[in-house]
Amino acid sequence: MTIVTPIDPVVEPDFSIPAVDLYRDIHKGIRAELFAVTSTAGSIDPSDRCDRAALADHVTSVAAVLESHAHHEDAVIDPVLERHLPQLANEINTDHERLEAMFASITDLAGATIDAAATEQRRLLQLLHLDLARFTSSYLDHIDLEERAVMQRLPQLIGIEEIGAMHAAIVGSIPPDEMARSLAFMLPAMNIDDRTELFTGMRLAAPPEAFDATMGLARSVLRPIDFAALANRLEVPR
Repeated sequence: MTIVTPIDPVVEPDFSIPAVDLYRDIHKGIRAELFAVTSTAGSIDPSDRCDRAALADHVTSVAAVLESHAHHEDAVIDPVLERHLPQLANEINTDHERLEAMFASITDLAGATIDAAATEQRRLLQLLHLDLARFTSSYLDHIDLEERAVMQRLPQLIGIEEIGAMHAAIVGSIPPDEMARSLAFMLPAMNIDDRTELFTGMRLAAPPEAFDATMGLARSVLRPIDFAALANRLEVPR
């Protein structure tokens, strides 16, 4: 007879929600994108060229997101980690290089599936599905390290004001078109508290027209019930 040990309901009691989180929202969006593209690679019709081309485009889009996110981390977060958490900084930099090489290979494979011979289409798509799943597993470990080991320690090491300045530097370096593309996959992956916090900060810092445009984007990518909940929290017209 197998004895199952009950799980302690108090898990990681020291884990807290940072006042400013450098990782949470973009990581939620990236997780959703990786899950979606991996699932698509495993479920499309291998013989449908349009499906294979659309999948390759999605892989290329995810590659751009991963590259941009790593660049922002390297430019803004890594210098701070090198000063305060050098061992973690080295591990994260090594991860970035390894993961970049892994996804470059995946992007090449996705491109090769588009005009693959009929006898190769199913085999290559299965390889792509497996490679995406393996990458996702590795990437999840990486961002888990950043959110549990880095983000939980930064407030004590540098203070919330410096973290806020880092967040502003990251957001300020993202071109508007890239920000819109990112929010399109981030917002559906976030919960109502995350969205309310993001839009409250935006309303305080951004011009009214930018806030209104981003609310319009939210309306287009969220379920009606989710957009209504956000509008109610923000006390703006639906």
